[in-house]
Amino acid sequence: MTLLHEKSKCCAARIVRFGGKRRQCTACKKTWRVYPSKRGPKPSRKQPNYLSNVFNHSFAVKQLAQHSALTEAAIYKRFSKNLNALISGKRIIRIRGSKLILLIDAEWQYFKGELWTMYFLAVKPVGATKVVILDPILIKGRESFTGWNIAINSLPTGIKKRVIAIISDGIKGIETISANNVWLLQKCHFHLISMLQKMRGKRLSTPGRLVRDEIYCSVKIALTTSSVCKLNFLRKRLAILAENKLCPVRMRGAVRGFLKRFSEFRTYLSYPSLKLPTTVNVMESNNSFVRKKSRTVNTPKSWYKWAVACARFKSKFTCK
Repeated sequence: MTLLHEKSKCCAARIVRFGGKRRQCTACKKTWRVYPSKRGPKPSRKQPNYLSNVFNHSFAVKQLAQHSALTEAAIYKRFSKNLNALISGKRIIRIRGSKLILLIDAEWQYFKGELWTMYFLAVKPVGATKVVILDPILIKGRESFTGWNIAINSLPTGIKKRVIAIISDGIKGIETISANNVWLLQKCHFHLISMLQKMRGKRLSTPGRLVRDEIYCSVKIALTTSSVCKLNFLRKRLAILAENKLCPVRMRGAVRGFLKRFSEFRTYLSYPSLKLPTTVNVMESNNSFVRKKSRTVNTPKSWYKWAVACARFKSKFTCK
């Protein structure tokens, strides 16, 4: 069999060894390295304390330059490099417990006239007081059923199989998502009460103030009472109040939606052993932390990087 040896690219002549890793063209005597090294100086050692100071100790990136011999531009460059290394690294999530509860919420923001939505997810073992924030999912467009399907399907298989319940506010299509995955659904009390509180009005002279107050108080009692007789009475009373002419249109719609999905607000009472959270306020705390850290971003890519870094540096929140 005839052996075909590689020829030099410069003269197509025979190649000979010229030291350990170098080769030489026998025609023009040009030499080169077999495995060329990267040009320029080697990268300096990474500074993980930059990220820790920003995400754990509430420093701004500009403040890091005040206590360093480096310029502000150099600090920003190193911080960006460390941030990219953190995002590109693989995250290993270990959560104990055979049964998990999933909490979800979303944030949206405009960039150059285009709407982007960040989908946040967190899991909590049954009986635990800490939730683990997972890496968020960024999708272009409004918060939607399709977006939530993509976000939930991105959950690691080992986590998704153990989820038995989902906690959410009144997002569209959440009932279908919970039914498709055979999960219990607990809707957020805080969002409902907060919405009714805004509709009550601040002045005593507000038209229908007595009707609005009664609806607000009745809903609060209906969310927590364990008396079946009182519960049935409140449901009938709310149905009557919703038809009152002094009841605002938006409040009427909120009451009808509450009565239609009544059991989904009281899942925590039907399954007391699971100790289901009744609000997604822990997700609001996480969203507030992300907004605070990423308030100066101006691109979706930067927003995603900062949100992922927030989830990895402050991955646990208290949820009672």
